[in-house]
Amino acid sequence: MAMQLTVKSDLPRLAAWTAQLSKNMRIKVADSMTAGARAAERAIKAQAPTKINNPTRWTMNSVFVKPARSNNLEVGVGFKDYAVKGTPAAKYLQPIAAGTQRTQKGSERLLERSGLIRRGQFIVPTGVYPLKLNSFGNLPASVYVQVLSRLKALGEQGYTANVANTARSQSKRASRDYFVGRPGGAKGHIYARVGRKPKGNPGGMGRPMTVGLPRGFHTVFSVTSKKPSYSLRFDTRKVLESTFESVYRSTLASLLAA
Repeated sequence: MAMQLTVKSDLPRLAAWTAQLSKNMRIKVADSMTAGARAAERAIKAQAPTKINNPTRWTMNSVFVKPARSNNLEVGVGFKDYAVKGTPAAKYLQPIAAGTQRTQKGSERLLERSGLIRRGQFIVPTGVYPLKLNSFGNLPASVYVQVLSRLKALGEQGYTANVANTARSQSKRASRDYFVGRPGGAKGHIYARVGRKPKGNPGGMGRPMTVGLPRGFHTVFSVTSKKPSYSLRFDTRKVLESTFESVYRSTLASLLAA
């Protein structure tokens, strides 16, 4: 009697085993991708203080990681491009992270609509008194609001945002005020007028309100038609890609060997 080999294929069991194998593989790949993204996040946070001038807590906390899932093998890591209030970190870091020219800010668009600067112009803080840059190398948003208010460049939406012509406002303007210079009739830079003595009572205790202030005119914002450009100082893409690739590969190799 001839030898006979009979093979029965259990297709349902084979399909289940294949599906489980595929699921396990996708879990390991997702875990490896997430590990790479976490490492890239740490690398960005470690290098930020050396690439960004005194990064704020807002900037550091804006680094995010979107982990991968077995049903979605995709990760995300970088600076957030949205914010409930203020400017998203991804937007204000774009020039130094990509070496590009920046677009107009909201304050510049308001000045343009008010006719105080020409179409497409930009303002650049000079850092001189009384608008000195803070420890982070910039001006707080409240300072921009104050200057725009003095220049009557703010829109009115349910309340009067621009400075009023009250006695209190006039008293403040006597010690410090802002205006757009127009030498020869042309639109110029934004100046601060500091130390002008107020009319009438000079202030409490018989002292002028301007004691101790550098009197005179100070250029607080330069107005230019040339887009401010930034050299590539923080190549975040290179940091992210190199760190992610290295950690992803090593983690996946370890998980497959386990």
